[in-house]
Amino acid sequence: MPSYFSLFPFFILLTLIAGCNGNRQGVPNVDHIEVSVPLNRWDTEIFGLQSKQEIADFLQANPLYSNQFLHIDQYPHDSVAVNYLNAFINNPASQVLKQELEQVFGALDQLQQDLEQAFKFMRYYYPQWEIPKVYTAVTGFAGNDLYVSDSAIVVGLDYYLGEGATYRPLEFPQYILKKYRQEYIVPSIILLMSSSLNNTEVDDKSMLAEIIYYGKAYYFTSQILPTVSDSLLIGYSGEELRDVNQNQDVIWAHFVENQLLYETSHFTKKKYMDERPKTLEIGNKCPGRIGEWLGWEIVDKYMDEQQLTLPELMEISDARQVFMQSNYKPQVP
Repeated sequence: MPSYFSLFPFFILLTLIAGCNGNRQGVPNVDHIEVSVPLNRWDTEIFGLQSKQEIADFLQANPLYSNQFLHIDQYPHDSVAVNYLNAFINNPASQVLKQELEQVFGALDQLQQDLEQAFKFMRYYYPQWEIPKVYTAVTGFAGNDLYVSDSAIVVGLDYYLGEGATYRPLEFPQYILKKYRQEYIVPSIILLMSSSLNNTEVDDKSMLAEIIYYGKAYYFTSQILPTVSDSLLIGYSGEELRDVNQNQDVIWAHFVENQLLYETSHFTKKKYMDERPKTLEIGNKCPGRIGEWLGWEIVDKYMDEQQLTLPELMEISDARQVFMQSNYKPQVP
C-alpha cells in the first residue's frame, strides 16, 4: 500500500479548483420565495440587564437560554444562575467581549441575510417547512456554541469571534478552533438541521452506515448553501480539500484493503469519523473525519447516477443501497 499522497505531485493548476463546489450544477432560482428571519438579540438584552431582579426575570422568561446555556436545572437554587450571570455581566472582561462582538458582528446584517437565503432553499425543497425562531446569545463558554431544534436556533456568538478575539474557548485544540469563525455559523446550523430529515437505519452499526449518514448530511448542506465552498462546508482548508480530491483512489484503497466499510468496532470507526487533526492510519497529510468526506463523495456520485430530489435522498435509510447504486470507484486523476 503506497503512503498517502506519495503518488501524485501537485501542480499550479490545482489552485484553480481550491474551494470548488462539488457537483452543484443547476442551482434553482429561489428569488420568488419570501422569507423573513428576525434575530432575537439575547446578547444585547443580557448586557443591558442592570439588577439581579432583571436577570431573574430574563431567565424565567427565556427557559431555552436558562436550560441549554446556563444549565439552570442543574443548580440547587435559581439564585446560583442569577449570581453567575450577574458576575459575568459585571466582569470587566465582559465589556471587552461586548466591544469585540460589536466590532465583528455589528448589527448581524450578514448573518440575517445568509440565514434568509439558506431558508429560501429550505422552503424550495420543503415547502411546508416551518422557519424556527433564531436567537443570538453570549455564553461565557459555559454553554453550547449552537443549539438547533425544529423550533429554535441559538447561536453563541462569543464562540465565533475568530482568531483575533481576546477570549476563546481554551479547551479546544487549534484544529477545532480554526472553524470557530463567523463564516462557519450558517453552514454549521444547516448541517445540524439536516439531522431531523436524515433517515437512517438505527440498527446498522457499520462504518458504512455512518459514512453514508454524514455523506447525506453534507450533500444536504451543499444544496441548501449552493454558493458556499466545499472547503467551508466540511471544515477543510483549501489545500486539504485539493489533496483529498486528488488522492481519492489512495483513500478508497485504504478502506477497501482494510475491510473498513462493514467494520462495527466503535474504536476503529472513531479513527476515521471523529474530529482529529490527521487520520494517521492513512497518512500524515490526511485530515480528520475522512470517512465523512468519503461519504459525501459517495452520495454525490449516487445522486449523479439516480437523479433523485433532495427530500427523496434524505428519506433513504439503507446505506448499502446508496453505496451499491452509486457505483463509486474513484480513478487516478
